[in-house]
Amino acid sequence: MTIENWALPIFKKAGFTPKKIYPIARSAVECACCEICFYNFGLQPETNVPPFNVMYICKVCNRTYHWVCLKNTGCYTERQRKEVDKNDNWACPGCAHLSDEQAQKRYSQSINTELIHVTWKPTWEPEELKDTLPSLLECIQDFETRVDEPDLFLLTADQTVDNLERQGFDMFTRPTPGFKNLTLTYGTKSPLMSSPQIHK
Repeated sequence: MTIENWALPIFKKAGFTPKKIYPIARSAVECACCEICFYNFGLQPETNVPPFNVMYICKVCNRTYHWVCLKNTGCYTERQRKEVDKNDNWACPGCAHLSDEQAQKRYSQSINTELIHVTWKPTWEPEELKDTLPSLLECIQDFETRVDEPDLFLLTADQTVDNLERQGFDMFTRPTPGFKNLTLTYGTKSPLMSSPQIHK
């Protein structure tokens, strides 16, 4: 798991024990979240496949920003976008005012100290917890019985079949629409076509 360095004490307080910790550069994080809206994909449907051309990475702090988010905060206007696109050393609003020395320091922090990758030791639920959830087994069994249930909202295989076909009539071999020419799938003769019987 990759987290901000400042978040590590919070995880420890919650009961997680780190097994291995090492620093990781922000630039090494694939599909990093926008620093303003915290969404890690493009905001337009056509840009939801990497690389996201609507996301800009600061060359100083390596943080990522949506262009829409930068506009909405008033940092840029649409007229400035072409200029930003041409700038290979674009700096975010938080880094643009820094001196060369300050920018180098922030860049170093983004590479070495701000983010860490943590591997956690496994955690186990206390055994006595099962006594506080008497209905847990029932919930598991109920879930398992529902996994293979058919979805009644899905279309069935005979949705496109004619009503007569559902009753056994072969609609594809009928030469004319006349009643006498209907072919039955089951049986060779329709009971409706049989000769009448006269009772004396």
